[in-house]
Amino acid sequence: MDTASKIVGALGVGLALVLASPVLAAEEPLEPRALFLAVRARGELVTDGRLDEPAWAEAPVLSAFTQSFPVPGAAPSEKTEVRLLYDDANLYVGITAFDSQPEAIHQGLGRRDAIPASDVVRVMIDSLRDRTTGYVFSINAGGTLEDGRLTDDLTLSTDWDGMWEGSAVVTNVGWTAEMRLPLRMLRFPTASEQRWGFHVRREIARTQEQLDSVVIPREANALVSRFGDLRGLRDIQHRSQLTLLPYVASRLTAQSFAPGGGARRLVPSVDVGLDLQANLTSDLTLTATVNPDFGQVEADRLLVNLGTAEVFFPEKRPFFLEGVELFLPVGAENGRAAQTLFYSRRIGLETPVLGAAKLTGTVREGLQVSLLDAVVMGAVNPHPDREPPDGRYQFHPRRPFHFAPNSSLPTAVQSPTNYLAGVMRAELAPGVRTGAMITSVNPLTQDCCETKGGQGAAVDFSLRNPDGAYVLLGQVDGSRVTGLVPEGVRLRDGTLLRSGDVGFGTYLKGGKLGGQPWRTTLTYQLATPRLDLSPAGFQPVQNEQDASAHIQYGYSDGWGPFAELWLGIKGHSRWSADGRGLGLYKSAMLTIDATFPDSSNFWCESGADGRRQDLREIDGYGVAFERPTFLYVICGAVTNRARPLSFSAVGYVDRTFNQGATLGQVGSSLELGVTWRPLPRFQTQFQAGHEATQDGPRWVEALGPDRHLFAQLTPRFLSFTLRQLVVITPRLTLQAYAQLLSGYGHYGPFFLGVAPPRGFLRLSDLVPTDTQTDPSFHSSALNLNLVARWEYRLGSTLFLVYSRAQEEPSELEGAVASRSLLPRALLSGPGTDTLLLKANIAW
Repeated sequence: MDTASKIVGALGVGLALVLASPVLAAEEPLEPRALFLAVRARGELVTDGRLDEPAWAEAPVLSAFTQSFPVPGAAPSEKTEVRLLYDDANLYVGITAFDSQPEAIHQGLGRRDAIPASDVVRVMIDSLRDRTTGYVFSINAGGTLEDGRLTDDLTLSTDWDGMWEGSAVVTNVGWTAEMRLPLRMLRFPTASEQRWGFHVRREIARTQEQLDSVVIPREANALVSRFGDLRGLRDIQHRSQLTLLPYVASRLTAQSFAPGGGARRLVPSVDVGLDLQANLTSDLTLTATVNPDFGQVEADRLLVNLGTAEVFFPEKRPFFLEGVELFLPVGAENGRAAQTLFYSRRIGLETPVLGAAKLTGTVREGLQVSLLDAVVMGAVNPHPDREPPDGRYQFHPRRPFHFAPNSSLPTAVQSPTNYLAGVMRAELAPGVRTGAMITSVNPLTQDCCETKGGQGAAVDFSLRNPDGAYVLLGQVDGSRVTGLVPEGVRLRDGTLLRSGDVGFGTYLKGGKLGGQPWRTTLTYQLATPRLDLSPAGFQPVQNEQDASAHIQYGYSDGWGPFAELWLGIKGHSRWSADGRGLGLYKSAMLTIDATFPDSSNFWCESGADGRRQDLREIDGYGVAFERPTFLYVICGAVTNRARPLSFSAVGYVDRTFNQGATLGQVGSSLELGVTWRPLPRFQTQFQAGHEATQDGPRWVEALGPDRHLFAQLTPRFLSFTLRQLVVITPRLTLQAYAQLLSGYGHYGPFFLGVAPPRGFLRLSDLVPTDTQTDPSFHSSALNLNLVARWEYRLGSTLFLVYSRAQEEPSELEGAVASRSLLPRALLSGPGTDTLLLKANIAW
């Protein structure tokens, strides 16, 4: 069957599921929507968590909550009341959470956007009433705040931060929460009376109850579309408002380069910059930044990537998180999909961002747009070889807001480059959405070398039946690359990519994704050999087609001793997209996912992976290299996080078959975690991991056009991570993060393989050989990050940060790599200590 037939077939199956959904989904009617009423506030309101102002007594009360977990539809064990007030600038939410055991209320404190397992209330608002996107504002009984954005009806991202206030107070009858939500945060249409989607959820930690203003059982593949209605908001308007967040950041960095930690150099520097937000109209918001500083961001997790695909890192920088939900492709999980056009981590991590702006809004009912433009450029050290180092402070036009000695500047930077991304999303009918996106990366100059650029474009769609159980979504995308050297670039799979080359891709996902007892998920994706979304997006592989089917049976409203249990079987197949149709991978697996009444969770997957060929292992030759067949089991468990001491574990074991140069071997990895919260203000998290995986011989280097050197790779790594949190008040927190990674990769025995480009190489074709090459390595690194964060007034924050990055000395020439898991002379290797003081002020 050719590619086009497979695409048409997959699309036909998905459309059939969606078109049949009105009949198939009639398992149970949707719950009636709750009706919330808001009234204008009389007098001044103080957001102190105490609903004692007279206006609260006049507000209508909604108390008809229903249990969604552990028994959907059951009556709640405790009563909850919600009141809503508003004025020209704010929406006020008051919640009274009655509790017959107030002394048992969990009041754990945490840092902003990291509410610990505790008693929580969550307010969810669909101010555009598109039944697809929304805002979430959460507060726990200790007063810790958390917010986020909802997309695709149920995908939550807590990366978004709004400027709002909330307080909570524990009383002798339970606890109360009070929120002040500035209207300028929310996007809503111009109308004499607003009609928003609105939902309130309460979570009781000791009973694990989830209480909702409209029951939303766990098997429901929907959230925003089930919200109740909020009415009564009359004559409110977006006020044109300009918010300025200027900042100044002063750093003192100590760098060591020589073995033994000697030759340390102190480098003071100062950065100034500005963040700006302007509500241009009720439907249009402009955000901009000049010389943004990301010094308070926690360091990325240390890891060693021994694979052939890029590792995805989540975005943590505030400017790029604002409005990011519009740029997420349909079906995105953890910020990415199979082919992601816009990956904001491409911007500014290697070369500083000089400035960026983003325009987001609704141009008409049901049509949202966003346009982002960013320019990166940096200055270089004009005298990199000067001894002693050039300590002069000079003005550099390409980095005008950074003041530091020349010696601290890099010797080379990316050419000044402009990044552009635009997206449009439209709701054509209830449950029917479509979107289009473009990206463009254009070097502004060619200072020293070729700089890769390119353009990408995509259209996507999402179809859902009324209860969200049946879904069909997909994307079709294309790319064009520019800025490559005239002879082109050889990709890992052997494809020659030249400037001007065009590639295409698509992915589809559909089936019965919600409801019970049966669920079926079908997926298909295609990336042609010359599809390259990497200039602005994230695309780990190309030249692949991939299809899978996952069938599950289970219940989410109780099954024996389980509160929720799902059993499944999954099949997965992958083959090349270059016309050869090479089978790259086939697998079959069994899955289980169980949740207990106390919210503890256990999951497991076991399967067999066979008929494996890898086009990317032999870099640039397009040789289909056979990989060994193996059996594997991976399981994980998490205990009740509301307890003072909780645990997590993920374990993996596999075994390869004897195939030519591959002997039957066992690989494994294990990660254990513990969280200890002896006091509401104190939390310690510790994780330890050990990796001892294997996957047969790995390619080392080419010895000629058709001769290749291979070796068995034995990697062993240990990782220890500590996170310590002390909460003085919900607005003043101290946190520490430390990670130590140590291990080695040993190569041997060695093998010789002979195969022409675009040929085949089987494991049985490898023959033992001797070589002087030894790419074995030992590595250890330490990351340390200490952050004091004080939000001294709404939107204004002071950071004091200390960080240390340390690596062990590199191998001396001719030295044999150590086969020890312990760090080796780590503290004598090159390291950097940085002390940062940063203040921003909201105007």
